[in-house]
Amino acid sequence: MHEFHLMTQVVKAVETGLQGVAQAKSIVVRVKIRASSHLLVQDSSMLHTAFALAAHGTKADGATLEIIPLPGDAWCPRCKMDLAAIGVDGVCPTCGGVILSGPDAPEMVVHELVVEE
Repeated sequence: MHEFHLMTQVVKAVETGLQGVAQAKSIVVRVKIRASSHLLVQDSSMLHTAFALAAHGTKADGATLEIIPLPGDAWCPRCKMDLAAIGVDGVCPTCGGVILSGPDAPEMVVHELVVEE
């Protein structure tokens, strides 16, 4: 499961971020996911479940995963226009043609940790 592997990487980032803080426990993990990502095609419950499984027994155990969709750069070959991809549908708002997502940003990044000490 691709989502589980990604959430394992998120949990590792949380563990690294909390290294050296003995009593700190993550209560909210906010991730930014590119709006055109396949990760947002399905219901986000799959990501939440994968996160809960990956976090079990770590400092992220019990934390809430918050997902922030992030617009990304895209290009419409029909209009020959740059635009912002704000969803996973991949359709140009001007001509209805298929848009191509740019490789400008990572698919997902850990944006913020809220911790309890």
